Formats: sequence, C-alpha cells, structure tokens
Amino acid sequence: MPKSWKRIPVVHDRELRDALAEVAPYYPGVAPARLVHDLTVKGAQAVVREQESAGRAIEALVAFSTERRDLIDWDVLERIDDHAYRA
Repeated sequence: MPKSWKRIPVVHDRELRDALAEVAPYYPGVAPARLVHDLTVKGAQAVVREQESAGRAIEALVAFSTERRDLIDWDVLERIDDHAYRA
C-alpha cells in the first residue's frame, strides 16, 4: 500500500505564477506541483549553502581581526594612540 504524503497548500498568486513561468522552459513537461516541490527542495539546499558560506566568511573575518598576521604591523597598531596624538 503506497504512503499518502500530506499536502501543503500554496497560494498560486502572481509572483508564483511568474516564477513558474520563468523556469518552465528548463523543466519541459514537468507538472506545476512537481516543479514547486523540486524548486522548494533546491531552494532550501541553496539557503543552507548560503548560510554556511556566510558563517565561514564571518569566521574568517574574526580570525583576521584577532590573529596576528604579517599584513598588519602589530607593534605600530599597539602604539597607535602614541603615534596619533604625538605633540
């Protein structure tokens, strides 16, 4: 006996209609419900990749700002007030 999956109602408004029409040439013969399903899954995967990428970028910026590297003259930076307010 096949499983019966729960359906999720989606409003077929102008924005969804336009989006489906825009991608329809890339999915010839695919039913709209299948297209909504597949695009939702792909969209969720893209959001996860985007968030993970953003997290890695933030971590890289944190590492850059807290770890000593040759790109910055740390001795000068530590005495920046002395250099800036020298009379």
